[in-house]
Amino acid sequence: MEKKAHYHFNKTVKIAYKDMAGWTSDIFAATGLQKKHADLVADTLVAADARGVYSHGVLRISIYSKRILKGCVDIKAEPELVEDSLGTGVVDGKNTMGQSVGYYAMNVAISKAKEHGVSFVTARGSNHYGSSGYYAMMALKDDMIGFSTTIGGGNCMAPWGGSDARVGNNPFAVAIPAGKRYPVVLDMAQSTVAKGKIIMATKTGNPIPQDWAFDKFGSPTTDAAKAAEGTLRPIADYKGYGIAVVVGLLSCVISNADIGASLIDVYGNFSRGMNKGQMFAAVDLKRMTNVAEFKKRMDKEIDYIKASPKAPNVDEIFLPGEMEYISYDRQIRDGIEYPTEVIEEIKTISTDLKVPIPGFVP
Repeated sequence: MEKKAHYHFNKTVKIAYKDMAGWTSDIFAATGLQKKHADLVADTLVAADARGVYSHGVLRISIYSKRILKGCVDIKAEPELVEDSLGTGVVDGKNTMGQSVGYYAMNVAISKAKEHGVSFVTARGSNHYGSSGYYAMMALKDDMIGFSTTIGGGNCMAPWGGSDARVGNNPFAVAIPAGKRYPVVLDMAQSTVAKGKIIMATKTGNPIPQDWAFDKFGSPTTDAAKAAEGTLRPIADYKGYGIAVVVGLLSCVISNADIGASLIDVYGNFSRGMNKGQMFAAVDLKRMTNVAEFKKRMDKEIDYIKASPKAPNVDEIFLPGEMEYISYDRQIRDGIEYPTEVIEEIKTISTDLKVPIPGFVP
């Protein structure tokens, strides 16, 4: 069975995907965001919730709307391809919403892969774009392998052997098509958990596992509030730190986006846009192999992995992204389960922006 890993909800409510996306879009439209951008941001957030990735869902309405209202985002801007050469390109996001930059840049990458077989596109002038997997998965509909990386929402990890936050947790995503099986989608930050999971724990008043984060003094903590003031623990210690460094470099250095000392914190610095860097790439499988046969080989390997003898207390073995697909299918059908604390926060934001609270909201 699929489960909400790492989340401990108290009281919950269920809201249909279409309803939550419409309400979310209305809230962003009330901040002045153009409707097409408001719709896109809403879709990325609610899609993450449906997949069980609550750390990148409507939980983010609060910080996104705050940054918009404080003038940190140019709500009238449109991203632009400013360097264009065969299979490569650089996008200037012009400080618009990160989701708008990501969607535009990934479509550039897909278009270039159709023409040249493979693409590599980087972006600057972006903001927080939500879940990396949303963009990598855009390539699946064209039978391509999709990639996306991003600098994190601020420096939140210490260099391995260091004591202060100088490295982002810098997520990356890879989406690989399959046949009868779900696509394989790996979407992960290089910290043990995303900071959004700690933020969710602070909202619901729940403790966190001791191996998630350090307090501001560098000691492990189970207190989510103290963890929010400290640093996140990298996955696999020095190996996760190394991956985070490389992902940050790929996301930012080519396009001249902010990294290191110039990178600002999405939660704590409202003086300007983030100038985040991101990377998008696609590989057109039909340039390299018969796509139908490729998908059969993918299914065969997935079946082989899932057929492994199970360890004690394990009901099923999952591939990367499989639990998220199962969650998505169920929550699209039955409604998305939300913690009441998050819905109450969104109701307050909605009221403040003079957006009527819909009748489906308890």
